[in-house]
Order: sequence, then C-alpha cells, then structure tokens
Amino acid sequence: MSINKTNVSLVKCESYERVLVEKAVRQAIDLIGGIQSFVKPGERILLKPNLLAAKEPGRAITTHPEVLRAVIRILKEVGVVPLIGDSPGGAIKGVERYWEITGMKKVAFEEDIELVNFEKSSAVEKSINHRLLSSIYLAKITQDVDGIINLPKLKTHVFSIYTGAIKNFYGCIPGLRKAEYHKPMPPYTYDFANLLIELYMLMKDKVRLNLMDGIIGMEGNGPSSKGIVRKFEIVAASCDAVALDTMLISMFGMNPLKIKTIKSAANAKAGESNKNNIKILGDNPSVFNMRHVRFPTTWYFEMIPRYLLTLLGKYIWMKPVIIPELCTNCHMCVESCPLKTIKAVKDGKPVIIPKGCISCLCCHELCPSKAIEMKSSWLSKIIIRRQ
Repeated sequence: MSINKTNVSLVKCESYERVLVEKAVRQAIDLIGGIQSFVKPGERILLKPNLLAAKEPGRAITTHPEVLRAVIRILKEVGVVPLIGDSPGGAIKGVERYWEITGMKKVAFEEDIELVNFEKSSAVEKSINHRLLSSIYLAKITQDVDGIINLPKLKTHVFSIYTGAIKNFYGCIPGLRKAEYHKPMPPYTYDFANLLIELYMLMKDKVRLNLMDGIIGMEGNGPSSKGIVRKFEIVAASCDAVALDTMLISMFGMNPLKIKTIKSAANAKAGESNKNNIKILGDNPSVFNMRHVRFPTTWYFEMIPRYLLTLLGKYIWMKPVIIPELCTNCHMCVESCPLKTIKAVKDGKPVIIPKGCISCLCCHELCPSKAIEMKSSWLSKIIIRRQ
C-alpha cells in the first residue's frame, strides 16, 4: 500500500487508562498505514519521548509511560526490538532519576526493554548548514539504531509558543551541549528555529513515525512547571513531523506560519507546512478540546513589528528572576545556564546577572521547584495588559 507521508491521524482518547491508550495509539497508527508499513521484524527502533523534567506523568510535562507501553507492545507484535532513550536538560544530575519519576523505568522493566543513557552512548559530530554553527553533536545511539519513533508531548512554550514533534528532536543532543547551542541563539530567534530544522533534517531519514501524546498537555507558560495542565484528549500521528505540528497548531486556532519552527521548515522545504495540503484521517478536529488555548504571555511580542522591536528593544524584554522563598538551592539553574550568568552564593540563594542573560530559559524549564518566574519591563507589561 502506498503511504501518504503528510497524512495526519487524529484519535480521541479521554484518559490514560491502559486499554483506552493502546486502542487509541493502535488506531492512530493504523489510519496512516499500520505499523508494518513503518518497521520490519528484527529492527532496533528507538522510542524518543519528551523527558524534559523529572516530574510525575500527571504533571503533563513528559510523554506518558502508557503511550510508550502501547507503542512497545505494538512493535513487539511484529518482531521489532524497541528501546527508550532521551537526553533531558537536567541529566547532569543523573538520568536515572528522570527514568524513575517519569515512569519510564517501570514501563521498561515491565515490558522488558532497554533504557538508553544518551550521555553514556557517546556522540557523533554532524555537519549542518547554519549561519552560526557548522556542526552539532548527536547521541551516537540515534545513528546506530535502524529507526526512530518520535513521541512528543503537546505543550505550549514560553518563548517558542509551541513545542511538539520537531522540537522533541533537540533531546537527541546529549548533555550540556543543548545549553551550549543556546549561547549564540536564544530560543525565540529564527536562528534557533533554523537549528531545530537542521537537526530535524539530519534525523529525518531515521524517523519512521511521529506520535503525539496530547491526552493531557499544557497551555500557558509551558513547557514545564509554570504551564497549566489541560485535557486535549488527542493522540495524533504522522510520518511528517512538520505536517503533524502544522495541523495541531492550526487546531489551536493559530496560523502555523506564526511559529518560527514551522516558518523555518517551510523555507527549508523540510516537510508539509501548508495545512490545506494535509489530509486528516480519523476523528473530526472539532471533537477535541483544542480551541481557546491560553498561549504564553510572550506570544504578544509576536504581534509587534520587527522594526519597532529593534527601535525599542532595550525597553521591551522579559527576563527570569529567582523567587527566594521557593528556591531549594538545588543549583540546577546554575549548572544549566549556558552563559554562566546565574551564580551560586555562599549561604544564600543563586543570583541571576541580568546583563549577561539571553533569556534562553534553560533555568525556567529545568527548575524543579517552580522558583523561576519571568520579570517584564514596564513597556512589556503595558503591551501584555492591552492584549
């Protein structure tokens, strides 16, 4: 059977009850061709979830373990050898803690599959065509397996507005290199969006399938602790990560080309970014809880003309600040800051040096205690208040 790689399947699923999840995942895959269209017996297939933070599945920050379990069982039925791997931003403190809290360890044990530590699998350098970087490093295991199934989480993002299938591949970069690549390009720039697309193009030949966990997801100032948990009740799948993200963004009621990663993908012809060219299979978009999503406060800056931002740039900004009463002094922010503008203080809480901060928000994403908030300039507050 000929597979249309830009098709997107949508399946309603109201909870993470095991039977319901497996039924929805199986249906989402069957609608776009069935698992045997994407894998062969004996292949080693890496399952790449979103393990952004060491948080419980109900917090909607990470891919739910029952979604992984469903994919594992479907793969095993056709003789595939699945394994799980990701490189969380805070893995510097030990990835085992992430596996335990997110439920990955339990699912891997019960289904008898391997968990791969990207930080210990070594790395390979790959050339890219980027304005600021000539190459990036990927976890070697991502190149050694026969294929990858991408399992992102449906969430908003405080600066990139949306984080989904394309951005999930950033976890294929091991260790602190993820933070290092932020140095010349904060996440709200087209340079960072272009890096994500270069990364996706490197991974594209390996990717067999993208399956989105949106049964519960996040709105507001996601993608971690500061976001708001929301039931979207959706499982969605496509061979094309760009098409999948494009369709889900449009279901939020937003023009996908307003998202920098989609705009960059369109420019690079990395996938289908025109929603009119994407065929929906399965449930009607209207049955999902996807309308009137609360976007991050930073979304309003996308409405400001570029020339005005250039002219008034020093008056329009949002920067992270540490809330001392919530800070537990774990120093995750200190260790993850790519420009080392967060300093440990003897007998006190860490301090952010505003002058060097590029607002990459690594600290905001990785803080385990919700101790980092965004501080806005007076002009930014006026802009946000008037929207």
